[in-house]
Amino acid sequence: MKPRLSLCMIVRDNEALVPEFLAHLDGLWDQWVVVDTGSTDQTPALLAAAGAEVHHLPWRDDFALARNESLHHATGDWILVLDSDEFPEPGFAAEVRSLIENPAVGAATLPQCSLQPQGGSRTAHPLRLFRNLEGIRYRYRIHEDPTESVQAALTAQGLGFARLTVPVRHVGYLPQQMTGQNKRGRDERLLALAIAEDPTDLYSRYKLLELYRFWGEMAAMVPLADECRLLVEAGIAIEPPHIAGDLAEMVAEALHHDDPAEAGSFLVSWAPYAETCGRFHLALATRYEALGQVDQAFAAFEQGLRLAEGDPSWVQTATRALGGLTRLALGLGEMVLARQFAEAAAQMSPDDAEIRLALDFLATLPDPA
Repeated sequence: MKPRLSLCMIVRDNEALVPEFLAHLDGLWDQWVVVDTGSTDQTPALLAAAGAEVHHLPWRDDFALARNESLHHATGDWILVLDSDEFPEPGFAAEVRSLIENPAVGAATLPQCSLQPQGGSRTAHPLRLFRNLEGIRYRYRIHEDPTESVQAALTAQGLGFARLTVPVRHVGYLPQQMTGQNKRGRDERLLALAIAEDPTDLYSRYKLLELYRFWGEMAAMVPLADECRLLVEAGIAIEPPHIAGDLAEMVAEALHHDDPAEAGSFLVSWAPYAETCGRFHLALATRYEALGQVDQAFAAFEQGLRLAEGDPSWVQTATRALGGLTRLALGLGEMVLARQFAEAAAQMSPDDAEIRLALDFLATLPDPA
């Protein structure tokens, strides 16, 4: 018997996106669970007419609560989590159906290709597909994440992770979505609530730093970064551990944005708190590269690459590491080595703009004798 797939969503006032979303759903559900958190438009009716089981949950300023309500109603063997501003590309459903028949796999990331306000796109690899196993729950009031519980459930079952390759196009960062729903204000308010509930909450501060960086608000980042510094140096563990590298990089950027050498020294001082995180070594490598310290940059990019597999965003981490190694090899005139790094990166992230540019340049060179 083929595994059953439950598509789980949370929605609120998304009727403008529903028609395009529905056009991309063929083959992606045996059961479709929707939790509506208070729509005043036709979103619930439109989705119900398309076959969804619509459940209603009053909004309580907690995305994890709403996500977990959707999991509660899921009866499939597998769960796929999508949002209404995410549109799977052709071939996605077939790849999902093939993967969930693999008895050795328990979860997978998907390539989320987010269109950017300034043009272009950025690809992330969130964990959105997993077996419907006991104990899997989302954490965090906003920027909710099931990774820790999924990892624990898979370890208990002896199952592994995989990654999907067909992308999902995400339009949530386009101006009409960000400003139309005041996502910036909403996110800032929810993160502030989480920090007020737990003054040692580094994850919410990390997400707030991301928010301010996205909007170019360096002045707001500085005091928040200093709070993170004080908490970490006082012994508060960075959880979940995979954020340690990006947190360290943003704290260094905010506190020492006008002094690259000092930013690098700060990152080195945080090694005891973050050295097991691949992205921490990428942050170090980038600083070394900016300072022209090529040997140190090579070593740090290579260490980031070695640690990438332990990172839930390992595709991004490995691609960044290989991209950095490609740049360094090009700068040294080591074209064969550069080609090896770039081709390895392209296998992981074929749409990465920097890697494509490097390969295009290398293609203009004569083959080595």
